[in-house]
Amino acid sequence: MREAITNSVKQHVAGFQPNPNAIGQRLTNIDITDADPAAMMQKLLGDPTLLLGSERSAEQRALAPILDAMICAIICYVDHVVDQVANRILGNGAQISEAVRRRRVESSSQDQYVEQLFGIYLTDDQVERGESFISGVIERSGENGLAQLWTRSGNLPTPNEIAAPGLWIERINL
Repeated sequence: MREAITNSVKQHVAGFQPNPNAIGQRLTNIDITDADPAAMMQKLLGDPTLLLGSERSAEQRALAPILDAMICAIICYVDHVVDQVANRILGNGAQISEAVRRRRVESSSQDQYVEQLFGIYLTDDQVERGESFISGVIERSGENGLAQLWTRSGNLPTPNEIAAPGLWIERINL
């Protein structure tokens, strides 16, 4: 798994096409009447899109669904495990589950920079699809079937399989 994710992230990072004129373009659009020029410059130079480019390249757009499916499956699997363990230990792990999910939503600007750098764009829709994938696999193949995500390289779901867990089950011969 590590190798597949690492390779996908490396491909994403390699797809950046920096704009060497971006700093100059942004500086020409600065509002010099701003009350706090230091804060304005901090905001300008702290924007990762300035260094990385403001749009995904064609290579990154092509890779995005694959990387999104991998990350979505991993995040939703972790959520499922947290729920299961918290419920077994505490009887009701709703507070722990909520804290884990809130932490994901309330990311700092540094977290957002790293996510953009690595191509991790986890939306609420993706999380919902991932949760449906996890529950669909459990419904059809149980917890042991879900554990097959980690048994060999290549078992993480594809974008189509996230949407249709039966395809994933069939592909890995469950």
